[in-house]
Amino acid sequence: MNRKSLNKLNKYFSDIVPKEHSFKINKDILDPYWLVGFVDAEGCFYIKLKKTKFNSIRFYLAFRLTQHSRNLLLMKNIISFLNCGSIELSNKTAKLVVNKFSDNINKIIPFFNKYPLISTKRLDFQYFCKVSSILKEKKFLSEEDILKIQDIKFNMNRGRKDFE
Repeated sequence: MNRKSLNKLNKYFSDIVPKEHSFKINKDILDPYWLVGFVDAEGCFYIKLKKTKFNSIRFYLAFRLTQHSRNLLLMKNIISFLNCGSIELSNKTAKLVVNKFSDNINKIIPFFNKYPLISTKRLDFQYFCKVSSILKEKKFLSEEDILKIQDIKFNMNRGRKDFE
């Protein structure tokens, strides 16, 4: 119960002493399909663009899950389950991020290929895979590659105009 309701109840039931509950919630990830559902609801695949000091453009793949900081144990267990990622804490937010290219290529993409997403988030994952294959194949990107990746980036997540 939230604290406001509890305060009202205490007013009417002042002789009742609340009992402290001590229970442990199992936050281990036991089923990959549970994680797929969780990512369908809370996850994000995106492409980061950064300009270098030499005025060239670099692209980075990123996978992220965001939760309230009270779910930090869950986030750590997801990192353990996926065997990659790190946690960024700010205010009351815990972000699980996978920025490392090799982790996205060798762990995140194979996981979601094996256990497919079912929401429209699968479209972002497909775009994520397209960009990963372009970046994986080429050491230097052509102007055409850069424009293609920028177009994909623009059409991901909230920028999507249709549901292919």
